[in-house]
Amino acid sequence: MASDPFWSRVRELEHTPGRPVHRQHLVSRVLLKRFTQPGSRGAGPQLYPFDLRHPHQPHKLKGPAGCGWVQDFVPFASGTLEAVWARTEQTLPRAFASLDAGKLFDEPEHHPVLRDLVALHWVRSYFYRDAFARIYTDFRAHSRRWFLTSGQELIRAAALQEYGLHITGAQGLEHTTDELLRPTDELFESGALLRIRMEQMFQKVSERIATAGLEIHTPVSGELLIGDTPAQTLRMDQGNRIYGVALGDATTMVIPLGPKHLLTLGRDHVQGVLLDEGRDVMNKLQILAATRHVYFRPGSRLERTVRQNLEAREAERNP
Repeated sequence: MASDPFWSRVRELEHTPGRPVHRQHLVSRVLLKRFTQPGSRGAGPQLYPFDLRHPHQPHKLKGPAGCGWVQDFVPFASGTLEAVWARTEQTLPRAFASLDAGKLFDEPEHHPVLRDLVALHWVRSYFYRDAFARIYTDFRAHSRRWFLTSGQELIRAAALQEYGLHITGAQGLEHTTDELLRPTDELFESGALLRIRMEQMFQKVSERIATAGLEIHTPVSGELLIGDTPAQTLRMDQGNRIYGVALGDATTMVIPLGPKHLLTLGRDHVQGVLLDEGRDVMNKLQILAATRHVYFRPGSRLERTVRQNLEAREAERNP
């Protein structure tokens, strides 16, 4: 076990100095800033955070630092993980400046940054964390059942090797199985499994989309909003857009880059427009995919759009 690369990485992170980061942004502040407008009376940039779970409560304008974060989202080695995200986030202002100046397709040095932005937000999300927890829970239950049935001889051999004990009865098998699974359970509960898997998956997704074309779409009218789970996989199935599919089943990935820019991944670089219907579809997607909040520019009149889609969101969560 000690020589396993995964466990070696756990030990490395345990002994890596670094201050923990408790307030962890799921939506990068540099991205949220693009949905702001200057505050009144000298206040800094502000955006409108709409709480989907409490739609009738007052919604106060906030700056990017006060939005899109979760306390201890990844509790294990959070400082080193934040450093991983920072390598992409620190280069985003230059990429966004190129986008706003209409020079993005002439400046290919920014293309990997925007692809990594997509990968980062797909991995650093409620969607990925919850999927990871479900997969681990199911795998753990399946493994335990197998050890107690087809894998009994392995459990007996492990008990003899680890503890010098010969076990026979069902109670002894169950106890030994749980003891052997306990170290991994502790890593799961501490957040270490999630921490390492997120870093690995970020690299995997980045490599998978490394050659994808960037399709930049600008609404003909109106604006885009952004949710707290902004990067989404999409698949077309008999004319229907299905979001939140597995990465391998997706035909594209999408993320808003501001009120006037939507990024989708495709085969080639494309500069296009979003008609009103397409804009509404993308805004609805952000609302449906969000866990708690969506954010938009104050004065954009998008609150009405959010409220119109609340019923569809509730129906999806309570079929």
